Amino acid sequence: MRFGLVGCGWIVERDHIPAMLRSEKVDIVATADVAPERARLAARIAGVPEDAAYPDYRSLLERDDVDIVSVATPPSTRPQIIRDAAAAGKHIVCEKPFALSLAAADEMIAACQAAGVTLAIYHNYLYYYEHRLATRLIAEGKIGEVVGTEICGLGSRPWLGAEQFRPGWRMEPELAGGGVMMDIGVHSFYLTELMHARPAQSVVARMRFGETGVDDHAYCQLAFADATGLVNIAWGEGTARFEIDGTAGYISYVYDEGAGYFGSSVRAVRVGSAEGPTLTHHVPPGRTQFTPEIFDDLADTITGGRSAFRSFGPQGRRALEIALAAYQSVADGAPAALPVAPGTPVYAEGAVPLLVTRRAAAHAS
Repeated sequence: MRFGLVGCGWIVERDHIPAMLRSEKVDIVATADVAPERARLAARIAGVPEDAAYPDYRSLLERDDVDIVSVATPPSTRPQIIRDAAAAGKHIVCEKPFALSLAAADEMIAACQAAGVTLAIYHNYLYYYEHRLATRLIAEGKIGEVVGTEICGLGSRPWLGAEQFRPGWRMEPELAGGGVMMDIGVHSFYLTELMHARPAQSVVARMRFGETGVDDHAYCQLAFADATGLVNIAWGEGTARFEIDGTAGYISYVYDEGAGYFGSSVRAVRVGSAEGPTLTHHVPPGRTQFTPEIFDDLADTITGGRSAFRSFGPQGRRALEIALAAYQSVADGAPAALPVAPGTPVYAEGAVPLLVTRRAAAHAS
């Protein structure tokens, strides 16, 4: 499958391209970035001729040899790129979140359906060994029914943007759509629902906001019909934790000492219960954020070889929905119901108005 890369920042340079190059089912044919030197750099890494590196993604979309567009630009720019790619008949795989509001997400999903193209989302943590192992152990009944989960990443850091663009764009509400919640919260929410194997019914949240208006600490509680999911994340100082509590046992991830992010490499997965010894499953070393398998599965799913890829527009929308409901909970000072109703402020506008208001208040004080 022939890929065109739109947005050539650090994640593309360090993770997307190396994984794509290791897949026998991917051929990178063009790159595009508003910073031309980034497009040229990505082209060199990918082995693409320099004349296939564009400063305008629309030139890339005009190419007949691009089957699918991989979008990794700042979140606020993604909806227009997705619309244009769908109109050009290109399949799309996009970094999360693929929109800043649920209204925009619904529009993107509808546009891709109308054009007959695939809209896939990079929920790459679904491919991590530890999460696959945990879901298998749960399915086998090793810990009984899941009654609680805790995902903690209080020592995370925001990735800086490439110096050729705007290194601090994650701190700009209008570009990022949010702070730590939109950065890593999205990952934590789809993983929480994965472990519970059912949708959350509401979320209540508290957040701390920095001077730029974006949230840098977020503490969330998701309510399920008969279970609870805790998500505590921050661009700050703290530890990593991933715990799954069941009626007959528990699963606990073992991180290196000092790890501050739940997405950090896991050394082992421990399974314990009152009825037997604790079992330790060692996790193979050398994990990368993206693997060739992601792109193998995506290519096979689009070409009809097998249905293997695991996250598309609706799954990306769901993770975004929980994040935006958390912002709504902060605004209301009360739990926010899931699913988010169309009349809810964050449905139409996302979290940007809330964050801009917070920024204005901080500057006025």
